[in-house]
Amino acid sequence: LSFQDLWSSPTSPPAQPLLHLHLPPGIPAETIPGQSDSVNTQGTQTPANPREGVKDSSQQTDCGTALFNKEMMQLSNYLKEALHRELLLKQKMVILQELFSTLLEASEKSWQGQLNEDKLKCKLRALENQLQACTQSYSKECVKKILIEMEDQKQTYEQKAKEALQKMLEDKLQTEQQLQNSQRSLAATREDLAFWKEHDTALKAELTKVTTAHSELKNSFHTLQSELQRAEAQNEELHQALQSLRREHAVLHLRATALSQDIDLKAQHITAIEDKLQKEQKQRVMLEATVSHLHNLIQNNQQKSQEVAVQRKDQVFTTQTPPLIPTKENQNTLLEHPEEEEEGEESLKDEMQKKTSQLTAKENECWELRSELEALSEEYRSCLSRLRQCRDELNRSHSQRAKRQRGHWIPLLVALTAVAIATFLASYRP
Repeated sequence: LSFQDLWSSPTSPPAQPLLHLHLPPGIPAETIPGQSDSVNTQGTQTPANPREGVKDSSQQTDCGTALFNKEMMQLSNYLKEALHRELLLKQKMVILQELFSTLLEASEKSWQGQLNEDKLKCKLRALENQLQACTQSYSKECVKKILIEMEDQKQTYEQKAKEALQKMLEDKLQTEQQLQNSQRSLAATREDLAFWKEHDTALKAELTKVTTAHSELKNSFHTLQSELQRAEAQNEELHQALQSLRREHAVLHLRATALSQDIDLKAQHITAIEDKLQKEQKQRVMLEATVSHLHNLIQNNQQKSQEVAVQRKDQVFTTQTPPLIPTKENQNTLLEHPEEEEEGEESLKDEMQKKTSQLTAKENECWELRSELEALSEEYRSCLSRLRQCRDELNRSHSQRAKRQRGHWIPLLVALTAVAIATFLASYRP
């Protein structure tokens, strides 16, 4: 049996592979080549299509945030499983490298065996040549002995060579089977590695999407937090403004009450001034009547005095009986009557002057009362306008207070959304 016949002899059926590749959970058996088609089991850890349960993050409510948290936990579990499987693949690759090194060692041993076989053949040829030389130089008996010894040595050498070749062939077959199994397992692991690389890239893409969504949610949380702080500051300012408006409302209410009291007092004062003005006007009418009466009396007295003087002159010129020089009594009477008349006229003039001065004083007083009445009426109008302004401000403050009471719900809603986002971010762990 030669060395070539041993290499060309049919090999035994391949043994089972040394590495048994376990199916990762969540991957069907049909996707990995080299696996039997009878494998119908599927992992229970992950769904068949993990993207069917993924929802849009923009449609999150309180229930949506819980579902999103579950999906994030599932993704983290998937990543952990992928890392674990990558570690297993690395371990398998290390084992395959060790097997490959053992195969190299076995091939080196086979080559060394072939070299040893060639050396033995060379030795056999040299021994045959020596045998021929010995047959020529030695006798037949010596040659027979030497041949017998050489035959024995040849048989021993051949036996040893056969045993060595048998071992080498067995090692070669075993290494070939191991090589085939390792090549199969290597191809399967390469396909598995390619599949898991694709799955890893998909998970990394989903992770980038989730991280971008997380960063967007974080930014929105920060913006909502800043808006909440602004709303709280605005609420504080509005509270202070409300307190100031309440104080102003109290001050305006006091001013309104004071203005109403002042208006009542001024109205009473105006009525008193109007009554006084009416009385003064009545007195003025009476004084005008008395002045006109006195003026008529003065005119009548002047007419009478003129008539008396004319009558006297007529009597002086017409009567001739009385002497030219009157007596002392007549002179006294004549002198007395004009003095009385002059005194009456002077008294009437004095009384008339007094009445006219009283009349001018009353007129001046009436003008003063009218001007005071106009000033009081203007002040009354200004007080009424102030009172209206105060009422308008009070109504405006009431309406603003109602609007602010409505607007207090907005920062509360913002605070609730911020708290919800904060709880989501606190529960989320990528």
